Amino acid sequence: SKFMTANYPEREYSNFMIALLLAFPVLINSVKIFGNLILFIFVILGVYISISEKKNPFQMPELKLFSWLMVGYFGVMLFSMLVADGLNAEFYHLGRKLHFLLAPFIALALFQIDLPLKRLLLSLKFGLIIIGIIALVYSLGFTEKISMININIFGDITVAMLFLSIVQVFKETPKERIITFIAVLLGGYALFLSSSRGSWVSFIILSIIYIGLIYKPFLQSGKSKLSLVLLLAIFLGFISTNSKIQARVSQTITAVQNWDSESKTITSAGERLNMWVTGLKATQDSPWLGHGYRNANDATQKYTAQDIGYTHLHNEYITSLVSAGVIGLLALLTLLFTPMVIFYKQLNNNKNYHYALMGVLLCVGYTTFGFTHIALGEEHINAFYVLFMGFLLPKMMRGH
Repeated sequence: SKFMTANYPEREYSNFMIALLLAFPVLINSVKIFGNLILFIFVILGVYISISEKKNPFQMPELKLFSWLMVGYFGVMLFSMLVADGLNAEFYHLGRKLHFLLAPFIALALFQIDLPLKRLLLSLKFGLIIIGIIALVYSLGFTEKISMININIFGDITVAMLFLSIVQVFKETPKERIITFIAVLLGGYALFLSSSRGSWVSFIILSIIYIGLIYKPFLQSGKSKLSLVLLLAIFLGFISTNSKIQARVSQTITAVQNWDSESKTITSAGERLNMWVTGLKATQDSPWLGHGYRNANDATQKYTAQDIGYTHLHNEYITSLVSAGVIGLLALLTLLFTPMVIFYKQLNNNKNYHYALMGVLLCVGYTTFGFTHIALGEEHINAFYVLFMGFLLPKMMRGH
C-alpha cells in the first residue's frame, strides 16, 4: 500500500497489524473483551485507509464479494426489524451483528499486510495450548470456570481453531509437528471438558471432512500417517472409555425419547426440540420477512406453554427463519455457502491450497455450529468468522 508516509512507515504498520492478528486467536477464547477490541482497531485503520487512499472495499475486485456478503447479511437483519417494528424497533440488539456491517473495513485493513501462514497457524496453536492449560487448571479444581464466555461458544471456537491449526501438518518440520500435536491434544481436552454436545458433533463432522479433503497428501507421507493414526487412536480410545461423554450421549437419547413420548420432563435437549418445532409453527405467520431480528422467541412463545428463556432458538437456521423469514434464511445460507464453494474450487490451486482448505473447514464448521447453537449471533463467534473470512476470502479472489 502506498499511503504509508514517512511518519508511519509501512513496515511498522504491518508489524503492528500482524501482532494484533496473531494475538487474536491466542486470546479470543481466554480474555473476554479482546477479540472485539482487536476488530475495533482494524475497523479504525480500515476507515483511515479507505478515506486517505480513496479505496472502496465494495469496488475492489478482491474485497467486493466479501463486503457485499457481510453487509448484505446485516442489511437483511436490519430490514427484518424495520418491517416488523418500524422505527420503534430495538435497534441496539443489532450491536451483536455490527461485525458484519463493519467487515469491509476490517478486510481492507487486513488486505494491506502480508502475513506468513505459518505464523498465523502458530498463533492458533498457542491459543489452543492456553485454553488447554486453563482446562487442566479447571479440571484439577483450581478454578470455578473453564471459560470467560458461554460454554457452547467456547466449544465452537475451540473446534474451529483445532481444524484451522492443522491445515499444514503434512508440510511441517518435526519440531512444528510436536507443537501441533500438543496443541491438538490440549485443545481437544478443553473441548471435551466444555461438555458442549453441539461442538462435539461439529468436531466429528469436521474430522470426516478434513480426512476426506487431505487423503492425498496423507497417503503420500508415511510419518504423518503414523502420527495422525496415533492421535485418532488416542481420541477414539478416550471417547469410547470416557464415562462423561457416554453419560452426555445417553442423556441426550433419553431426553429425545422422553420428548417424543410427550413426557413433561424438561431437559436441555427436550427444550431445544420444543423450540424448533414451535419455531417452525411461528414461521407460518410471517414466512417471507419473519417477525424481526430478536423477536423470534416472542413469536415462538405463543405456540408453547414452556417458557423460552433464551435470546435465540438454539438453531441458527430456525432462528433466522423466524426472525427474518425465508429471505433471512437465504441471507444466512449465502453467507456460509458462497465462500464454501469458492474455497472448494480453489483446492486444486497449489498456490492457494492451504488457505482454501482453511476456508472450507471454517465454512463447514460454522454450518454445523448452527445446528444446535448460534452460529452467527454472539459477538465472539461473529468476530472469529469475520476476521478469518476477511483474511481468507480476498486471497481466493486475487486471481478472479
